[in-house]
Amino acid sequence: MALVKPFIFQVVGYQNRGKTTFITNIIEKLRAVNLETAVLKHHGHGGKPDHTSIKDSTKHFQAGAAASLVEGDGTIELLGNYRNGTSIAELIQLLGLFHPDVILIEGYKQEDFPKIILIKEENDLLLLKQLNNIKAVIAWPDCLEQTMSYASVPVFPLNSDHFISWFLEQI
Repeated sequence: MALVKPFIFQVVGYQNRGKTTFITNIIEKLRAVNLETAVLKHHGHGGKPDHTSIKDSTKHFQAGAAASLVEGDGTIELLGNYRNGTSIAELIQLLGLFHPDVILIEGYKQEDFPKIILIKEENDLLLLKQLNNIKAVIAWPDCLEQTMSYASVPVFPLNSDHFISWFLEQI
């Protein structure tokens, strides 16, 4: 496999379409073939992400630290205030410090990276017209046939193992 590191791919869809679960499954399958994955998630629901855990690092961050990093047994947790309007390229560069083989981006629909769309309902089909660089579609069972007739890219059923084979070919 001729991997250009890191391979970047987006997973997009409307809220509550299973993007996080889908990405979790991809990570597990990539790990099984010894590919390391990093994830960039867009918090698209407005406001700042919720950090309600009462750890020391959270206390430091809530007290106004620009960043709080905790390391233990080779694992780090980072909370940070990055300036508003930071480019996706800078965020990808930050993830690059972890030397992943693959970076999966959840959200950021309008970015131009290769993407897969999750289709759960008929209304979701609009994304196929609105977005660019779509490489494949994952469709929920109730919308599979309609999606297959509408899409001009490969369509995979939700929870199909055929997708991961296709994905590995793209890498």
